[in-house]
Amino acid sequence: MHISTLFFGELDVQESEVVTFTQGVPGFEGLTKFTLVQPEDSAPFSYIQSVQNGDLSFLVTDPFLFFKEYDIHLSDSLLEELKIETADDVIVWSVVTVNSDFTKFTLNLLAPIIWNVKSKMAKQVILHDSEYNVKHEIVLGEAAQVEG
Repeated sequence: MHISTLFFGELDVQESEVVTFTQGVPGFEGLTKFTLVQPEDSAPFSYIQSVQNGDLSFLVTDPFLFFKEYDIHLSDSLLEELKIETADDVIVWSVVTVNSDFTKFTLNLLAPIIWNVKSKMAKQVILHDSEYNVKHEIVLGEAAQVEG
């Protein structure tokens, strides 16, 4: 399929690259079809782009790059809903917020996106009874140290 996006221009997205958010994304429940966009110059950040609304994308990153001790528990009902069979099926994403002058970056560790690469299903979940919050500040140099 061909989509016109706000940030990436025209994209050709194969059906095999489309992931279904089982209940939409909080605040955008009507939008359930997304694809991952990973521009080379954006590492360690990626984008989850709606294929239904070209104006909507979320900046995301792997939270474990910045918070090695990040620990989440996935409920049995979530494992069943997303058809998760093994840990290798799962990628965890955190939504990134950037302030207006691009000097401060925060991760939402309270509501990770659980992405099953095998079943092509995903869901943003809220971690109840958690010490995490929606704005954990990150320093970009920390990710480079982890990668290198």
